[in-house]
Amino acid sequence: MLTHRNASKPAWLVFGVVLIAAAGWGWPLIDSPRFENHFFGLFWYSMLLLAAGFWAFPAEQRVYGGVLERRICFLGLIPVRTRHIALTAFTRVVLDQEPNIIGPDSVWVCLADNGEARFVFSHYRATRSGVAKAVQEAHRLAALAGLPFTEQAPETMPAAEG
Repeated sequence: MLTHRNASKPAWLVFGVVLIAAAGWGWPLIDSPRFENHFFGLFWYSMLLLAAGFWAFPAEQRVYGGVLERRICFLGLIPVRTRHIALTAFTRVVLDQEPNIIGPDSVWVCLADNGEARFVFSHYRATRSGVAKAVQEAHRLAALAGLPFTEQAPETMPAAEG
């Protein structure tokens, strides 16, 4: 079984702490006697509530026994929604990367079919170590899923410093 969990990454926990700090920072807007500040406080907390909603339901993907399973979990612990896809729906494992003005920022490990459909299994920063981890996970995913790994040409996957 191969599992990729977004909630196990340090950035997920740091973002939760930042949300709590931002909630404390915005409290003077609500506590203010001025009506204008209440409006801005309402806007501030509605944006924090939206961000907390996305943060509280991270996804995890796992591959086992010919099945790709995607679970949305509350706080990364309690499954809320599970979706199963047969691995026969895919034909290969690929690495994908979008060009950016400054340079590449992420590398995605994807399951792809013969068309344009892709399922992102995991993503990494486009640093040397991140690309190495993505390639390693792509090889493991391809072996476990019984699919070929289509490696991209090096010029399309430049490894940034880091």
